[in-house]
Amino acid sequence: MTTPTLPPALAAEAHSDAPDPIVTLYDLDTAVYGGGTYHFTDNSGNGAPIKWRGNDYQPFDLESEGWEWSGRGPLPTPRLRLTNANMLLSSLIATYDDLIGCRVTRWRTMARFLDTGATPSPGDHFPPDVYVIERKAVQTKQVVEFELSAALDQQGRMLPGRQVIRDSCTHTYRRWNSLTGGFDYSKASCPFAETGAGCYFDRLGNPVTDPSQDVCGKRLSDCRLRFNRYGFLFTRAFPGAGRVRGS
Repeated sequence: MTTPTLPPALAAEAHSDAPDPIVTLYDLDTAVYGGGTYHFTDNSGNGAPIKWRGNDYQPFDLESEGWEWSGRGPLPTPRLRLTNANMLLSSLIATYDDLIGCRVTRWRTMARFLDTGATPSPGDHFPPDVYVIERKAVQTKQVVEFELSAALDQQGRMLPGRQVIRDSCTHTYRRWNSLTGGFDYSKASCPFAETGAGCYFDRLGNPVTDPSQDVCGKRLSDCRLRFNRYGFLFTRAFPGAGRVRGS
């Protein structure tokens, strides 16, 4: 596996003599049950939401462990413990079948790259950790604990869990908001968030300078245009799938 290359600004900050603090942010995606995405963080020192990529990450008392992986041996099974003091989690658990199968994405960036940071940059972040909730381990009036598993390490599940489409990505791409004069990431699942020269392409893959014309054509070539610089792709297509002709 190729080690992902960090965005230049993030790499420079991480290796500076006095790097900015790392901020950890979480997305809880309940789309598997027809629900929305919830954003939360444990890094808000003043109790106010943290704004990043256009989303408000609500402060939440939580503990997590077990994310580290050396690249050898079994994939990690992180544990996520969250406060249940306001019974919000109990409501979600009751509505969405214990949240089993919901996707949890852990993002890590530095304070200066937040929307309110010194140099806002939604594209400067470490590679995201993407897991799903495997089981609810503990639920009390005070705390709920979940055990997570990697998306490709779920015992007893048929893979893939969605339709195999060879040539078309199913990610939701960012969209240009003419009212705010910026990109709207509120419903985007594709993590591409670079801006500036060389970051905009139209539906046919042609480079454009007007950000309002930036549209992803959903092909593997479109993904390469945006992510090749980092050494990894985020496509949801299955380019390795062979064409099968029924008899």
